[in-house]
Amino acid sequence: MFITFEGIDGCGKSTQARLLFELLNKGGGAVLTREPGGWEGGGLLRGMVLDGGLRHPWSELFLFMLDRTEHAARVIAPALAEGRHVICERYHDSTLAYQVWGRGMPFEPLRDMAALAALPVPDITLFFKISPETALARVGKRGKPDSFEREGLAFMRKIDEGYGELAKLEPRRWAVIECGGKDPAEVFELVKSVLAERGVSL
Repeated sequence: MFITFEGIDGCGKSTQARLLFELLNKGGGAVLTREPGGWEGGGLLRGMVLDGGLRHPWSELFLFMLDRTEHAARVIAPALAEGRHVICERYHDSTLAYQVWGRGMPFEPLRDMAALAALPVPDITLFFKISPETALARVGKRGKPDSFEREGLAFMRKIDEGYGELAKLEPRRWAVIECGGKDPAEVFELVKSVLAERGVSL
């Protein structure tokens, strides 16, 4: 099963992805990966995107798509073909939320890129919802922010809105995990409950 984790920076998805991987990776039955940079050679692209030095408004998008197509071909699709669970932090929905709602780029062409590239479609997408104010406070404690985190509160509010709209468009695939006021263990209980409802054996 292909499970993607989405949410604004600081929402806690990395912690939850690791917890789920540890639970599902019995006998090597799961893969934990991320975007951007989840494949050998992807670190260079990740650095180019997160450093914030790109000049053309479309460069960021094209780098994300290059990273994603190689990531899918080298990591995601082979693991799924082997019958393994794939747990991925960020995927095409991140590009839609950040580039469309955050950067003001057109929705339909960006949405259709994944289908045109025949990318694997997630079975379940978990959206970790938290207030942008709380998320940015967490980010501020982590050290040097990346280019997206430096955009500030107004930008994060746009991204949060974008994720909410995407979740409404595909309610069968998306599940919203309300994280406000909950510690990681409580959030993970919600994750397990949602996945059990969707037929994932835990």
